[in-house]
Amino acid sequence: MAEYFLQLKGGPGAGERFPLAKERTIIGRHPSCDVMISESAVSRQHAAVLLEDSPAGPVASVEDLGSRNGTLVNGRPLSGRHRLAVGDELSVGGRLLVFIEPAGAVNDFEATMFVDLDQDQGPYVVSQVALTGIQSSPSSDPNAAAKLRAVRELSQAIGAALDPDDVPPRLLEGLFAIFPGAERAFVLLIDRETGKPVLRGRKLRSEPEPGPLMLSRSLIDKVVRERQAILSNDAVGDSRLNMNESILNCQIRSVMCAPIGHADGDVLGVLQVDSRELKSGFLPNDLDVLASLAGLAARAFEQAVAHEDHVKRETLKRDLDLARQVQQGLLPKQPPAMEGYDVFDFYSPAQQVGGDYYDYVDLPDGRVVVVLSDVSGKGVSAALVMATLSSKVALALATEADVAAAVTRINDGFCRQGWDERFATTMVCVIDPRRQRATLVNAGHLPLALRRATGEVRLLGEETGGLPLGVVPGHQYEACEFAIERGDTLVLYTDGISEAMDVDGRLYGIARITEVLAGATGSAAEDIGRRILADVERHTAGQVQSDDMCLICIHRRD
Repeated sequence: MAEYFLQLKGGPGAGERFPLAKERTIIGRHPSCDVMISESAVSRQHAAVLLEDSPAGPVASVEDLGSRNGTLVNGRPLSGRHRLAVGDELSVGGRLLVFIEPAGAVNDFEATMFVDLDQDQGPYVVSQVALTGIQSSPSSDPNAAAKLRAVRELSQAIGAALDPDDVPPRLLEGLFAIFPGAERAFVLLIDRETGKPVLRGRKLRSEPEPGPLMLSRSLIDKVVRERQAILSNDAVGDSRLNMNESILNCQIRSVMCAPIGHADGDVLGVLQVDSRELKSGFLPNDLDVLASLAGLAARAFEQAVAHEDHVKRETLKRDLDLARQVQQGLLPKQPPAMEGYDVFDFYSPAQQVGGDYYDYVDLPDGRVVVVLSDVSGKGVSAALVMATLSSKVALALATEADVAAAVTRINDGFCRQGWDERFATTMVCVIDPRRQRATLVNAGHLPLALRRATGEVRLLGEETGGLPLGVVPGHQYEACEFAIERGDTLVLYTDGISEAMDVDGRLYGIARITEVLAGATGSAAEDIGRRILADVERHTAGQVQSDDMCLICIHRRD
């Protein structure tokens, strides 16, 4: 049984699909509707799509439910019940819904059936034109001037299409104007994943016969495989065709099929027009015209896809810019003011947004909490986790007196979120300017580097280090405490610093951080921080960073 969908076209939620799995699918504004559209012009219960069984398969139809603004089908007001064909467009309160089947479906696609001809079918080709041989030729057609005008109009119409979905209906409209004898017209595109033809549009000059419409799979495959436009006349009367009975039942007399593509490129799909009237048979000049139109269609599809890709890139860029602004808003605007201390911080995401996070939390008793965290991954997903984590960290540290207990609480909350195996290495350092002491809790993070005024460098937090946040719920964290003496500098960093690579792939390393600290002659936090960053830059020699970088330096002056 074919599986049908309604797909939103244009506007908010464009591309969203709603499966038609019930006998009656309600479209409307009310939350109970199967397809809910939150627009004021949409009635609470606006329209319904009905599915009924038939010998040829399920048949879908649509009816208006007495809506205030009515329902349109392919631009025409709906009155009564209308049988749907795949590709039909429903307009509900100004929002467009397209009746489709999943991409890649072939059999019964759009109530259209592909059937095979006998494989030994050589004699049926009356005329054919290769992609490399398409050219204009004089025509004896008395309607040549009208056709030329219609071709120009069609060229302008499809050339102006900025959405790939807009190309097929414009093509079909133009094909009927150019070939007045055509009774059916089809646009099929090759699915990139399956390599099979997928119907993207059809047009009938009269109401369809009961049952699925028939198309010849072997004819389409031949056109795609040989990259040739084909014309066949009086197909039913030609005994050499050995046509499948279902095709014979269609009484197709004349058919033209042309590949959509360029001489030096892949075939994107095919255009087909056909007729049951022998007197309306197509001429070789018609085949030239159809082949030329197929070339125009290829350019139109490529142009529309390129525009769509450009719009997506611009939309993504705007979204990333907004995400960057939001993330920057979560980070501290300036270092904390601690009497006798100066603080330097640096943050550089590998992408527009990142998963490194740092913050300063002022406690009521005058202590200051310094938090540095590195969420696994990069980009928007890591930034979203970081944003959630930042709010939980600030709350827990402000309401829990014991820093180790606060980190345990943060970990439990992180685990409950279920971030799809995400974790965050985190260092929490509480500085007490009055007691000149610091309390450190390490949740799987890199060790804190403590540079004494003498130049000695110690790495702290490894012995009491626990698991990263988000790994094991209920994990108990430990704290260690140490004195901050006059001239000491505390350095916290993420692995974007320690794992920065040179041209040969060698890591910068923690040992090099300690070397730079030991040899530092400046005393201010900013001097030391800038010295580390400059050395990292010398090491990487302009290599693009693969991870977010964050560095915090805290120096006691007095």
